[in-house]
Amino acid sequence: MIDLRDIPETMLDGRIKGLPGGLAPLPLHDVGSQGWNIHAEDLPLPQMLLKQSAVAHNLNAMRQFCAQCDVSIAPHGKTTMSPQLFKQQLDAGAWGMTAATVEQIQVYRHYDVARIFMANQLVGKQNVRFIVEELNRDASFDFYCLVDSPDHVEQLAATARAAGLGRRLQVLFEMGTVGGRSGCRTIEDLAATAAAVQAGSDVLQAAGVEGHEGIIHDAPEAVLQRVDQFLQFVCTGLRALDPALFSDRDEILLVAGGSGYFDRVVDIFQNVSVAKPVRIVLCSGCYITHDHEVYDGYIKQIIKRGWQHTLLPALEVWAYVQSLPEPGIAILGAGKRDCAFDFKLPIPIKGWRPGHGELSLSDCEIYDLNDQHAYMRFAGALDLQVGDMVALGISHPCNAFDKWRFIPIVSDSYDVDDAVLTFF
Repeated sequence: MIDLRDIPETMLDGRIKGLPGGLAPLPLHDVGSQGWNIHAEDLPLPQMLLKQSAVAHNLNAMRQFCAQCDVSIAPHGKTTMSPQLFKQQLDAGAWGMTAATVEQIQVYRHYDVARIFMANQLVGKQNVRFIVEELNRDASFDFYCLVDSPDHVEQLAATARAAGLGRRLQVLFEMGTVGGRSGCRTIEDLAATAAAVQAGSDVLQAAGVEGHEGIIHDAPEAVLQRVDQFLQFVCTGLRALDPALFSDRDEILLVAGGSGYFDRVVDIFQNVSVAKPVRIVLCSGCYITHDHEVYDGYIKQIIKRGWQHTLLPALEVWAYVQSLPEPGIAILGAGKRDCAFDFKLPIPIKGWRPGHGELSLSDCEIYDLNDQHAYMRFAGALDLQVGDMVALGISHPCNAFDKWRFIPIVSDSYDVDDAVLTFF
């Protein structure tokens, strides 16, 4: 079980973004007893927050989906890098956690995450050394990483031997797509990589096959066909491997599933039949908070394809209107340092006038961002004032969490009940 250790005892003060200036140091576990409320301006803006009701809803939706389909999920922790949220995911039934880098794994292991799937190649002396030391130190540590070429396999095996690996390193063969990033491009590439793993079987153990469909982009009418073709290629790769590679395993892992096409992964992977039982593992990470735009669009398409659940956006960034320099233009006090902007700009979703109540923000649009400012266009009939509060919905949670160390957790009435810390 994940051990949060000293997180609740972490001392907070006004040096941390999102906390009031002059705040007397207090431990994280006391945040919920301060009586803070976002609408009451008890915390400074800009402020990114998490709505706990939406997080709970999303965790339950994915738990139900995985149970109904008999698949596992190892959420990609790079989305939040918050051990407190990892614990919620694991408590909701996650099989393990996915990581992209050894730096991330160092955080996971500090908090005793017991099963980690590294959705990447393990390369380099210091990176391999850390994993080897963790495997040697903790017999219960269940670790997996990817391989995609004989050169990589040979280097990984040699580095692991030199580091004194005491038990075999579990590896999955990564299948890739032309024009994508890593991964075997052909069945011939896969066969050569598998032969190298067999040759290094004193330190390596084949555990399954992986692919990442989330990097496939195309016109809307073509992308789903390309995703399906790639997922079929991953399945073909598994069928092409010599069953003897997995002779000493109870099950074979078949892994894919970002946050955009996990339904297609389940539909296609469930048709795979090989000599050993297959565990399908999804790596979706953004589901826990969802968003207001990019992933919301993906989920709407998944629902059209028959998904019987919903996800709710849990992240909001609140900012003040600080200037009304021209008719129909408001400058907000939040920018690139506060909001995700790599896919799409934030969207105004609600407003609040302190001391008065809710504002309707229909016909408002963020059309540009600076480091600390957002440019919002609004209909002339909207009576905005300096000091009004605007909640912004974001796209791509992965590029929102990394901008905040402290994130309050709020009720539906915006009472601050708790907070999470991130470790980027």
